[in-house]
Amino acid sequence: MPILQEPAVTLEGVKIRSVSRDSLGLDVTIRVQNPNPVGVTLKEIPFLLMIREGENLLEIANGNTGTVSIPAGDSPVLTVPVSSRSNDLVVALAAFVTRGELEVTIRGVALVDAVIVCWSVPFEKTMTVTMQQVAEALGKIQDKK
Repeated sequence: MPILQEPAVTLEGVKIRSVSRDSLGLDVTIRVQNPNPVGVTLKEIPFLLMIREGENLLEIANGNTGTVSIPAGDSPVLTVPVSSRSNDLVVALAAFVTRGELEVTIRGVALVDAVIVCWSVPFEKTMTVTMQQVAEALGKIQDKK
């Protein structure tokens, strides 16, 4: 058994932070589990946020955690705010209104450094965003005003 083990990276969720006619703000939460007896450095987790249009995945936003230290045996949840202003957002919103929900795929690679070993840990998850989630997000935005 190796002394150091590859950290696990999981997508915990996607929440709508803000909605307007030309942008969509999302909070992407990612958990990084470090099973090792020593801390590791998460150099970055670049990721793409995509929606399905027919057979294609359209990129509507991207994000990155930046550098984060993960203590030994820890499993922090990182929240990364992303905003979409792409032309594909119009396609996404039209599909959303038509179907009442939208499938969002997040794909990325965590780059982890443990001094003597480095890992590239790919991850991908597809989640559904519903009208109820949008209504809740809009309600929270109105409450802040």
